[in-house]
Amino acid sequence: MEEFVERAVERGLKAIGFADHNPLPRGLGANVRMKEAELDDYVKCVLDLRRQYEGRIEVLLGLEMDYVEGLEDYLTAQVAGQPWDYIIGSIHYLDAECTQISWPRNFTGETAWLYSRYFELVRKMVRSGLCDVVAHFDVPKRSGRAHTEHQTGDITRTLKEIVRAGICLEINTSGYRHPELRRPDTYPTRTIIAEAVALGIPLAVNSDAHTPEDVGLKFDEMERLLARHKDARLVSFRSRRQVAA
Repeated sequence: MEEFVERAVERGLKAIGFADHNPLPRGLGANVRMKEAELDDYVKCVLDLRRQYEGRIEVLLGLEMDYVEGLEDYLTAQVAGQPWDYIIGSIHYLDAECTQISWPRNFTGETAWLYSRYFELVRKMVRSGLCDVVAHFDVPKRSGRAHTEHQTGDITRTLKEIVRAGICLEINTSGYRHPELRRPDTYPTRTIIAEAVALGIPLAVNSDAHTPEDVGLKFDEMERLLARHKDARLVSFRSRRQVAA
C-alpha cells in the first residue's frame, strides 16, 4: 500500500484515499475482497500510513461497500465499526447470492433489463443511507452494452435520488484502462456528468487504482473537463463529512 502513497506524492496529489472492497458474510464474492478477519488490519495499515506521511500528503481511510439486498443490518454494523473518512457504495452484483455480476461478460440478455435492475439497486443503496459516494455510476456498460436513450428515465430518477440523499457522485477514470469498453471513457459518461452538475450533485474524482501506476489516472484531463462546468462542485471527505476538494 505504501507504493500507492509514494505514487500519489510523485504526482503532486494533496491526498490519497484507500477504499478496499468490504468483506461480505458466508464468503460471498470472496475472490475480489478482503476477509472479515482482515478488516481491522486494513484499517490499521491505512492509519499507520496516515501518520507516516503526515505533512507530505493526507491519507484517507475509506471502504468500497458492496450493497447487497438483504444484508443491510450486516453492512450497517460494518460501516459503524471503524473511523471511516468515506464509504463508496457500489453495485457489483444483481442478486443476493452475488453470482450475477453487474457487467456480465458475453451478455446475451436484454440491455433494458440489465440497466433497469442495476439502477433499481443503486436507488435502494442510496436510500439506505449507508454510503457517501456512488461508485462507477454506469458500470454495466463494461459488459459491452452501452446505455441508450431508453435508459434516460432510469438515469435521471437515480440522479434525483442522489440529490435527495445529499451524497456525492464519483467520476471514475478506470474506464480508460478497461478494454471491454467500446472506447476509453469515464464512469459515468460526460452527458451524465453534465446532468449531475445541473442537478447540483457534488462530485469526487477517483482513479480506482488497482496498481500504483494507475494512481491519478487522467486527473489532468478531468480537471480540464470540470473547468468547463462552472457550477461543478468537487468534494473530498473527512470523518464522513463532505469538505471542499
